[in-house]
Amino acid sequence: MNHLMITWTDIFEGTGKFSYWVFDGMKVIGQNVNILICATIVFLLIYETMKIAQQNKKAKENGTYK
Repeated sequence: MNHLMITWTDIFEGTGKFSYWVFDGMKVIGQNVNILICATIVFLLIYETMKIAQQNKKAKENGTYK
């Protein structure tokens, strides 16, 4: 039976290599993802605000607005 021996050095080096891989990918992607996420959040906030205003208007018309 073969035994696999993993040391703390292997774990830390693996974590470091993974981190470099992730950050290199982030450099390639650039700010495009951040811009997309921010635009989506702004759109959803505006949409939700409009829906709340519509519901308030409807509640005032029905007399259920407090």
